[in-house]
Parts: sequence; C-alpha cells; structure tokens
Amino acid sequence: MSLRFHTAAERPELREHLSELSTAWPDFMLEDPVAERCFALLYERFPSLQHFLVDTDTDELVAEVNSVPVAVALDNLPDRGWDDVLERGTTGDEEPNAVSAIQVLIRPRRHGEGLSARCLERMREAVHEHGFADLVAPVRPSWKARYPLVAIDRYVEWTTNDGLPFDPWLRVHARLGADLVRPCPRSMTISGTVAEWERWAGMPFPESGDYVVPGALEPVSIDRESDLGTYVEPNVWMHHRL
Repeated sequence: MSLRFHTAAERPELREHLSELSTAWPDFMLEDPVAERCFALLYERFPSLQHFLVDTDTDELVAEVNSVPVAVALDNLPDRGWDDVLERGTTGDEEPNAVSAIQVLIRPRRHGEGLSARCLERMREAVHEHGFADLVAPVRPSWKARYPLVAIDRYVEWTTNDGLPFDPWLRVHARLGADLVRPCPRSMTISGTVAEWERWAGMPFPESGDYVVPGALEPVSIDRESDLGTYVEPNVWMHHRL
C-alpha cells in the first residue's frame, strides 16, 4: 500500500468523493451554518492549502486535510474558535499572519493506521512552504464525547503518566510540538428545530432540558416551547510554532 498527498489544485476532481469521508462526523456536525456558507471557499481561494491523501494502488481518497490563512491575535485566540477562523479566513480582507487548521478527516475504516499524525505533519509542512511561522488549531478533542458532562476546562487538564494530554487528538498535536493554549468555549454553534435535532441525534426529546447526544462534546439544550435545539461545541486551541 502506498499513500500520496495531492493538493486540491492538483486533483480538483477528488472533491466529488468528499462525501465518502463525511460519515466520520455525527450528522449534526454537518449542520453548522458557518460551514454551509464558507467551507467551499477553502477550495476556491486556497486550493494549495487543501490536501487529499490518496491510496495510489486504488486511487481511493483516504483523508482530507484543510487549513486557511487568517489574521489572529496569537496571544488572544478567539473564543468562537473554528467558526471564527473559517468565517474570517474565507470572507475577510485582513492580511493573514498565521494559518489555522480546519480539519483532518479520515475515511472511517482507515482509522487506527496512524494517518492523523501523517496528515497533521503534511499540514505543518504546507504552512511552512507558504511562508508562515505559526499554525493554530481549534482542535475537536476526540474523546471528549465520552465525557460530555465534564467541563472542557477540566478535561484539558487531564494528562497521561508521561505528562501529555489525555485526549488522543490533542496528544498527536503535542507530540508534534504544539502548545496547548486554552479551550475555545464557543467554537461552533448549531441550532435547529426539535424535529431536526431528533433526526440528527436519532433519539426523541420528550421535554425541554439538556440532553447527552451521541457524538456531542457537551449536552444539547432543547426548548420545546420555542421549538429550538442548540448545541455549542467547545474546542481546544493548540499552537504550532514552525
């Protein structure tokens, strides 16, 4: 088996296969309004920073790696995290001083092959090749959904015996030299009707209240009187100095 990275500029036709990877996300994660407006602009405006990992034996798309140049205060990264950098990076006119990671998405059946570190390394290389010294990442902690009732501020303090972050995805970043800065508590906000949330979550919500939903890092708030469900996802800022 041989794997190779291509930029979206080199292999634009691979965008047609991205839906094959998106099954890795819980359904509600595909309903972020900022992503609906802005995600496609990554490929239109910064194709050389969007990467596809391809199995050269089968030409199968294995992973997608996305990032965006953005103007950020490195000593005061935004609480809105992912939504903020995606929105301002694709629609703003500020001169960027860094690159922000947007996602590393791996075909579900290829999980466990060590590809996340390989993809992150390629992102770091591309950021350096584009002349930037800083890569910031609003990281979605991969195990936080197992502990949705634990505050993100406490979760990021958990460590392994060797002092690395407890969370596996945060740990990948740390092993590549990133510093854990702090949580970004409002990294993504997803709202919908109660019926929409029942469809996305695959479970009923009989009354108003906060619910633990599979795949969600925090409880989802349901208000039946207003016919509104709201999910506010926290991420964790990591900073790679290249």
